[in-house]
Amino acid sequence: MKKIFIGLIFIFFNFNITLNATILPLLPDFVGYLLISIGAKELIGTSIKFDNVSAFAKMLTIIFIAFFVMDIFGISTAMAQMTLFNWLFGLVVTIIELYLLYLLTMAVMELKPLMATPGEADRLYQIFKYHAISAAIASAFIVIVPVLAVIALIIAVFFAIMYIVIFSRIKNDPQLNLGVVIQ
Repeated sequence: MKKIFIGLIFIFFNFNITLNATILPLLPDFVGYLLISIGAKELIGTSIKFDNVSAFAKMLTIIFIAFFVMDIFGISTAMAQMTLFNWLFGLVVTIIELYLLYLLTMAVMELKPLMATPGEADRLYQIFKYHAISAAIASAFIVIVPVLAVIALIIAVFFAIMYIVIFSRIKNDPQLNLGVVIQ
């Protein structure tokens, strides 16, 4: 669970250094997805749903390695103008990312009977829904109504932080003791 938690921090928060056309991510998304994949693979013994999480995280790792290389060589800056292709591609990536979070949330929901505080899993699911709706609105409306997209993005960031906080509580649940069970 700890690796998944750290991976979530990598994917939800972007800190970059920009030098001319080169963008150097300090917390690269692909590292976050790789950590989620490794962490989920370690938890397959507790729920088979973590296998799906691991598979999707691997796919996103590959996609975001390509983005990382494009950032390093300044290709993403050159392609920054909002074209229909870029918008649709961004929308597809957002949907895949949200599906990964959905799979992760459902895997955690399956662990509810093992938790000292099963209500945290329900809260995680609620927060996921709010985050997914606001992130989808932000991605879908970035071209059509940019002001609405920015508002939705701010809301999505708020719910991303809430998701991480609740996931941290679940990770620290004394009854789960997942590290002991798996290793």
